[in-house]
Amino acid sequence: MAISDQDIMEDLAYADSEGASEMMEDEFDPFNEYESDFAGAGDFAGSGDFGEDEGDYFSGEDDFEADEADESLGQMLSGVLGAEDEDEFLGKLFSGAKNLIKKAAPVVGKIARGAAPILSMIPHPAAQVAGRVAGMLGKLKAEGASVEDALEAVAEIAARDPRALPVVVGLASRSVIKNRGSSMPPAQRQQVAKTMSKAARTLVSSGGPQAIRALPKITQSVKRTAGARGASPGVQPRVIARTAAKVAHNPNLLRRLSKPSPRAQSIAQRANGGGGYGGGNGGSRTIRVPGPATITINMS
Repeated sequence: MAISDQDIMEDLAYADSEGASEMMEDEFDPFNEYESDFAGAGDFAGSGDFGEDEGDYFSGEDDFEADEADESLGQMLSGVLGAEDEDEFLGKLFSGAKNLIKKAAPVVGKIARGAAPILSMIPHPAAQVAGRVAGMLGKLKAEGASVEDALEAVAEIAARDPRALPVVVGLASRSVIKNRGSSMPPAQRQQVAKTMSKAARTLVSSGGPQAIRALPKITQSVKRTAGARGASPGVQPRVIARTAAKVAHNPNLLRRLSKPSPRAQSIAQRANGGGGYGGGNGGSRTIRVPGPATITINMS
């Protein structure tokens, strides 16, 4: 059954605690326009092309560098997305989180445009946020948490330190493809990760690091709506990217979806032994950067 952009936006707004007050007025059918790409081709086949109107949604970016960053992150994540089950996936992501964050550091500023000067001023080093992410993933895996739980929890870290964005992208990608990743060619897994990186970049470029909190909500909304309408799972990554672009152009909705989620904070705090999850030893620090802008980093 066909599904419209309005369906997804309504689901997002009603899932949000403030209700459905920020609906998109224009309608299109994001799933329907891609169904023909996948007819008879199996899940996630043909996922290398967004279609002719991709530029309508991403034309504001520094296209070459941004696409290069998405491609690089897709290559890094392709292998881990091939895990046969969720336990294996979380294990691989846990063991590789530090290396992933370190390797992806040069491209994070391109994925989250404008993040590079902020990152240089965050008082704790990349190794610290990498260790915190890895520790959180390890505890969540040990207690049998879902990929979706981990996605929400790590997004809370990334909202405070964009260096965690690559792990968020990996978790969001796995949330969509599940164990189908083990039977997908590496190039298709890479394309899924690249598409989810594009979604993350679009949100953060429009709303700042805190806007990454919207990605888990958009991902879950698209999955719910697709499931209810019987849409092919193969189209979901691209619909998530297009929905992220729509949300990015709706400042009120983006701001609402960027608010901390009590559930995500609870998961993050539980996985961190009840302590904070932003990094550091308590307190806060306010940094002023050219803009003008004020950045407040909570350390507890």
